[in-house]
Amino acid sequence: MATRDPRAASEWSRSVVTILIAILLGGCSSARSTQFDQAIAESRAQVDRLMQASAIPGVAVAVTVGDRIVWLDGMGVKRDAQFRVGSVSKVITAAALMRLVDAGRVKLDAPVSLYLPSFPHGEITVGQLAGHLGGIRHYTRSEFLNREHYESATASLTRFANDPLVTTPGEKYAYSSYGFNVIGAIIESATKQRFDAAMTSLVFKPLGMRETSFSELPTAVRWYMKGNDGTVRVAPDVDLSDRWPSGGMLSTARDLGHFAIGITKGGFLTSAARDAMFASQKTNDGKETNVGIAWRMATDSDGRRFVHHGGEAMGARAFILLYPAERVSVAFVSNLSFAPFSEKEAGEIARRFLPRR
Repeated sequence: MATRDPRAASEWSRSVVTILIAILLGGCSSARSTQFDQAIAESRAQVDRLMQASAIPGVAVAVTVGDRIVWLDGMGVKRDAQFRVGSVSKVITAAALMRLVDAGRVKLDAPVSLYLPSFPHGEITVGQLAGHLGGIRHYTRSEFLNREHYESATASLTRFANDPLVTTPGEKYAYSSYGFNVIGAIIESATKQRFDAAMTSLVFKPLGMRETSFSELPTAVRWYMKGNDGTVRVAPDVDLSDRWPSGGMLSTARDLGHFAIGITKGGFLTSAARDAMFASQKTNDGKETNVGIAWRMATDSDGRRFVHHGGEAMGARAFILLYPAERVSVAFVSNLSFAPFSEKEAGEIARRFLPRR
């Protein structure tokens, strides 16, 4: 009887194991990819039509379901391209604020004067600022294009701090990016860190947001806008240090996906803080504003609650929509000012990935 070469037997065993692993992994991969194939194809076609109709140079999209990014795509750009996210910065700042609330370092019902004694409108509460009920003015049209540099969120308050309030605190909803700058200064006061460092320790690192920053990374796109004649042209340079907490962040679709996953997952925020963030605030006379801690609230045609926020920056447009209970989100970033992507478009995509009823 011939003696079997042990080395050949060993090679044969390894080959069989390799084939079996490949079959198993291939089957699992196929199951994962096919689950959302139709939703991805329809959503990609939707975004492609939008890009063609509006001459958008580049778009990146991320969709999350549970703890996974199930669709990450770049069209006209790489999928890890970095964009200005405008006022989507506010919901990220809100997450840092609520972590400080969880830690007992900031109270939503406390007056601003507790954290910023020299601020002229110290009677406004932190919660009112976060829900645009503080009465602080928004920036003007001419201030949208800023070239002055500020060394911190606190330093940027000099731009508007002495201006009169546009309404009595709590009287009515009045959207204000400058109000969120005050929240940034409160975060600096509570953490004893400059705002960018505080955001890194409170949000970016815990949620794995390695592509989010306050200055351009090498992966940042070029910025575009449309002229009065409708032609797409390069947008002018701006300095976003005047609005770091309210509109000065840069991020990627992937990082916004990580953000949506993180804020709805246990461990980052307590359930009480999460509930408060997604609960509508009220005016002094008890009317709901449908705005929580930065996030805007809405309900779809099936009665499911979702939250959302858009962002506009020079040469960029961003949008994030999130179903907190279902843990489904859509993040959209583009490099064209006023690209027409908002609640309607994001909602259409999100609903393709929601569990069937």
